[in-house]
Amino acid sequence: MTNLQSCCAEKPALALYPSCTIQYGITPFYERNRTTADAPPPALPPPPLLLPSTPPGKSGRVIKIVVPAISFLVFSFFFCCVLVWKARKKRIAGMKRNDGISKATAMESLQFDSSVIDTATNNFAEVNKIGAGGFGSVYKGLLPNGQEIAVKRLSRSSGQGAEEFQNGVSVVAKLQHRNLVKLSGYCLEREERMLIYEFVPNKSLDYFIFGLALSNIYSTK
Repeated sequence: MTNLQSCCAEKPALALYPSCTIQYGITPFYERNRTTADAPPPALPPPPLLLPSTPPGKSGRVIKIVVPAISFLVFSFFFCCVLVWKARKKRIAGMKRNDGISKATAMESLQFDSSVIDTATNNFAEVNKIGAGGFGSVYKGLLPNGQEIAVKRLSRSSGQGAEEFQNGVSVVAKLQHRNLVKLSGYCLEREERMLIYEFVPNKSLDYFIFGLALSNIYSTK
């Protein structure tokens, strides 16, 4: 360095030595505050995502879990269907039973005791007989409450059973027609089969005979 100053004074100089290179000058020829670093190398791409491989035997365990679960769901579905079907069947049976009870109650409310009818018709005296038809005779009667009735006493040869007769009464009791008088009740004891109607004065005997025949037709269906 001393040699360069003595040699070249204030002139810039460059000396080459075997081990180094020296540049000399009276003005700066480099940047003192250089802080800019070289650009970093480009980032490497991320490694490929490797999915974990299913270890041997794991797929078999999955099948053992999934298959029973699906089977349980199917069984539960059919079990619920059976419960719904049984509940519906039970409800329908209950409705039919209630209808039967209601029908029986209604029939009981229409039933007359034979002793009441005997008293009302004076033991079916001929003087109270107002007509006869192919299915029996019609008698006029008077109940203890003062109500006049027409009693149809069916012939014992009609061949009607108790159930058939009650079915006929149930049908006739529901009928509403201008040619039919209102059914007040019935009497069913031993061999007796009687229909009790409201007595309508000045009406033809056909009103009563028609209803008597109609009850026989429906009861034999």
